[in-house]
Amino acid sequence: MYTTNTLLRLWTARLASKIALCSAMTYDLYHMSKVRGKENALKQGINEGKRRRSSSNPLPPQEVRTVEDVFVDSLVAAGECRQHAVARHNGSNWWSPRSMRHGRCQRSPRIAPRRHFTTRASTRQTAALAVSEEITRAEYTDLVNTYDLRVSHAPAPPTEHKQPQHYPLAPRLVIPPEKEDKPPFAPRVVLPPEDEGHARDLKRFRQLLIRPLGQISLNKLWDAYQRLHAPRLRYLHDLDIRRLFKHLSWVEFKHEQDAMPRYNAVLDECLGEHIPVTSNEWNTAVAFAGRWSRHVTTAEVRRAVETWMRMESHNTQATPVTFNILFDVAVKASRFALADTLYNELKARDMPLNRYFRNSMIYYAGLRGDGDAVRQAFRDLVNAGEIVDTSVMNCVILSLVRAGEPTAAEHVYAKMKRLHSEKSAGTSTPRSWQKQKELGALLNKAAQRLREERAEHESSFYGSGVSTDDRREEVQKRTPIAPNARTYRILIQHHAYTSGRLDQIQALMAEMKGEEWNVHGSVYVHVLRGFWRHGGRVALWDRDALEGVWRDFLAASEADPESHDDPDDNGSEGSELERAPYFTKSLAVAAVRAFHKCAGKKRMLEVWEEIRERWGDMDGDERDWVQGTIDKLVREDAMYISS
Repeated sequence: MYTTNTLLRLWTARLASKIALCSAMTYDLYHMSKVRGKENALKQGINEGKRRRSSSNPLPPQEVRTVEDVFVDSLVAAGECRQHAVARHNGSNWWSPRSMRHGRCQRSPRIAPRRHFTTRASTRQTAALAVSEEITRAEYTDLVNTYDLRVSHAPAPPTEHKQPQHYPLAPRLVIPPEKEDKPPFAPRVVLPPEDEGHARDLKRFRQLLIRPLGQISLNKLWDAYQRLHAPRLRYLHDLDIRRLFKHLSWVEFKHEQDAMPRYNAVLDECLGEHIPVTSNEWNTAVAFAGRWSRHVTTAEVRRAVETWMRMESHNTQATPVTFNILFDVAVKASRFALADTLYNELKARDMPLNRYFRNSMIYYAGLRGDGDAVRQAFRDLVNAGEIVDTSVMNCVILSLVRAGEPTAAEHVYAKMKRLHSEKSAGTSTPRSWQKQKELGALLNKAAQRLREERAEHESSFYGSGVSTDDRREEVQKRTPIAPNARTYRILIQHHAYTSGRLDQIQALMAEMKGEEWNVHGSVYVHVLRGFWRHGGRVALWDRDALEGVWRDFLAASEADPESHDDPDDNGSEGSELERAPYFTKSLAVAAVRAFHKCAGKKRMLEVWEEIRERWGDMDGDERDWVQGTIDKLVREDAMYISS
């Protein structure tokens, strides 16, 4: 009988404990659903809590409870002693453990102690396990801040002390009711053509859109787009708009004429029509803003940062590509402190470094004149699993030259040629900028995929990185690493401006022609500037050598004199890598200065006359610029003679 009564009491105690716990949880869930489920119910629940607390022990005004408080205090309670305390919130009365000393929970003096049913015995060991370091409210707030969500700017309640700013726990908490059922990428209603002529214009425009990227005349594409009825985007599907952005972004240089205005015009039209713009499209806009000029300055940095701010103001978060572009722009503008800040921001957001960012790190080290940092950045790129190709090695060579280590740069150049000759499965280096751009994107994706597969394989029971290492090595063997036209141009520029070794320039130009690389017009500009710099002081830089270079240029320019004009009828865009050299303002100025230095005033004027006869599309501003340079040189001669 005694045993039966004892068991009955124990069973009754356990049942009562479960009933009490279920009742508390049910009441909490019911009241929280009321607080969050009805409009303005949250405010009513807070006001009700104020009235009840004022009748007993009022709380300070800064402790008004919100949905965030319930969530945070619940997390805190989960780490506290489950045997002694349970954080409770029912909209009116609440309490939470304040401290724990020697295994005991100290209750708030405002709340009367409550009885709890339990069948577990209190032991020193259990109490010792309950002692843990308290997680502060600031730490949880910082945890929520990592989501970088936006907060409405509603005025804070009138309190004596300013409340700390809290970020919402989920985007749903800040979405207005009228937007609940409107996803940001809901299908648009595309209007039909207005008439037969409009339908033909739309068909012609879409036929241009399906052409391969980089193989279409952007002038023709833009003219076809301009012929559409305004507002144009209302007659285009989302896929048409995405394709239009891609075509407008496929330019060899971001500073090409009309490239940025066209792209930004379509971007503004999308925003005006409330058509979503993807992060990749915003990133291209950031790149245009920062690289629209040949020489990046603080003005370009400011435009790029402003475009980034505009991007995030339209609810599009920055990606690793965004920070890569901003970092590259800051480096090229010699804003090294800003570059460091952007790098730290990338790491703080826990974003990965891709192939392009690591290449920018090599370039950054070269601008700072640190050859050891150049080599370390290259090792980091290799150790990260990136695929090395000619473009990466060109960045290394350029950076070593800028760091004051030209001998090391030439050693890298020689090693590139040797490795290429030793490869049995090596592919040829792309000849066009379109193919080079495609190759870079392909290698970036391949390295990312191999890293993901390696991480997944290593996390398995029998995981190892052997299989992915073998595959990466196979990809590396097939990746072109031979010097290309840019490699030669970097070294020729160094010898023309710094070393003054004309024999090396002549050897490099001969090697370029032997490898059937086009000698770009900028190469002749660098060589002519070398004659202006070294002529009359170094023996090899004499008139005979200059005349030979000038004959080569004239012969090369006559090979395809119209190649720099509009593309041909098949719509293929011209390429700077394959384009024959042609007359520009920079080349004309370099030529007249070189001949003035090495051959005198008379020969300079003869060369200027040759340029005017051959440069058929020279405009008035370009003519005045070159003529002004000649007039200045003539005045300097007169002043020298008179003195």
